[in-house]
Amino acid sequence: MRILHISADFPDPVVPAKTRAVANLLEITPEFEHMVYSLNRVRWPARVAIQEFGSGWRAMSYGALPMGLYLRTALKPVADAILEDAARRNLRPDVVHAHKLSIDGIIGATVAEALGLPLVLSCQGNTDLKVVRVKRDLRGLYRRLWRDSAMVFPFAPWTAEGLAALLGARPGPMEFLPCPTPEDRIIAPTETGPVLRSAFNLATHRVKNADRLIRAAGRAARKIEGLRLEIVGGGSAADMAHLTRLADAAAPGVVALTGPRAHGEMQEIFNTSAGVAMPSRRESYGMVFAEALLAGAPILHSKGFGFDGYLEDGQVSIRVAHDSGDEIMQGLIRLARDRAAMKARLAAMQESGALARFQRAGIADIYRRRLREVVGRED
Repeated sequence: MRILHISADFPDPVVPAKTRAVANLLEITPEFEHMVYSLNRVRWPARVAIQEFGSGWRAMSYGALPMGLYLRTALKPVADAILEDAARRNLRPDVVHAHKLSIDGIIGATVAEALGLPLVLSCQGNTDLKVVRVKRDLRGLYRRLWRDSAMVFPFAPWTAEGLAALLGARPGPMEFLPCPTPEDRIIAPTETGPVLRSAFNLATHRVKNADRLIRAAGRAARKIEGLRLEIVGGGSAADMAHLTRLADAAAPGVVALTGPRAHGEMQEIFNTSAGVAMPSRRESYGMVFAEALLAGAPILHSKGFGFDGYLEDGQVSIRVAHDSGDEIMQGLIRLARDRAAMKARLAAMQESGALARFQRAGIADIYRRRLREVVGRED
């Protein structure tokens, strides 16, 4: 099967440091022929530019105004350039996969219609819900994409719920597609002390809600003897200094910044934790949650963001309002206090295969099966 991918979230020579969520999906389905058009918005009025990279993939730069002004107008030349490039290279895809509804989907719909191909959409709650809410002038177009695409892959259940509230119920097939991570070993839970951990690039500390998390940890430590929070991750000297000052003031002796660690080490670190807490202000999925659960650590996450909706609250995960310091504090207390019971339940879930949907093999199976249904073929 040949898939033409359109994604603004694919590492390329223009912006190498993008998330690897889409790239990881391609890596776990090597039996498909993946044709990638990676999008990069630059300052208006730059014309569309194309640069080859990877396995014949294309990095595309295009000019667009900020705040989504004249968005559809800015995206039309991008779709035209993809069609021209695909024709010049004699590409013959079977399906078009646009990896975001609000931007990539507009381009993908034009390309799919011109080529007479089915359109598959991924939906990312962080960006898609924000743009769909704001761009009321495009609400009709988004409604058609949401309704008429051959398959929709929301990153998480809360994303589908939010889009349905804005665009109406989707009549066609839909399946939640977690983001694959290379760190997806099953590691049985171990007995630990009340040491909680969080992990993120310190440059994102505002989005990750680090200020509230640190303050909540300081308060929680007054309730649970020995409770500590370690924040794993690197960042600038300014970010490190800001969080260190906050920790010294709000949680002296409770919160420690332990610096960066290799990604391949993180599951072992999570395994020695009472739980992993990241009550982000916004998050489309959060691979750290899957990595932690698979490594035997219960999690704390935000309501209406990230991992929300995948698991029953209170069993091996705790959901909190990201803007409530009290809820975050109570959640940290529960993670530390109830760690033995939560880890016992988590061990049972691991053994039953209930977490397999968050591993690469399970994610690849979903993707293969659904794309083959769309295209109507078994190979």
